[in-house]
Amino acid sequence: MTEDTTPPGRGATTGGPTRDPATEDRASGRRAGTDEGTATHHTDIIGRAEPSAKRPGAAVVHEDETTKIVVFEFDEGQEMPDHAAFHPILVQLLKGSVEFGLPDRTLELHTGEVLHLTAKLRHRVRALEPTTLTITMLLPRS
Repeated sequence: MTEDTTPPGRGATTGGPTRDPATEDRASGRRAGTDEGTATHHTDIIGRAEPSAKRPGAAVVHEDETTKIVVFEFDEGQEMPDHAAFHPILVQLLKGSVEFGLPDRTLELHTGEVLHLTAKLRHRVRALEPTTLTITMLLPRS
């Protein structure tokens, strides 16, 4: 009588163990991730911050120890002059388009595009049409 000693998730076929990518981590062969943690679902981002006559509107969407997400609503032609963030950021266009000025070039960003900036990189933004974008600040762990 033979007892099967194949570990869970491993096949007993003759060409070596098989892997089930749905239940295993590629690097270690163990199940990926954890069942502990938090998932925060944010809805109704577009329209959350009304622009004023002169400035884009802004509202904090999410903030925790490693991330801060701020939504900005621009009317056509509104600008944010040269500024910089102390931390790396991700800029994501949810609606509209902007002219995004960097020290060495100007980009035109459109709906669905994402831009990563390193910490303290100067930039400026001008809306080419009514626009909603988010800035995700990647904060250092304490």
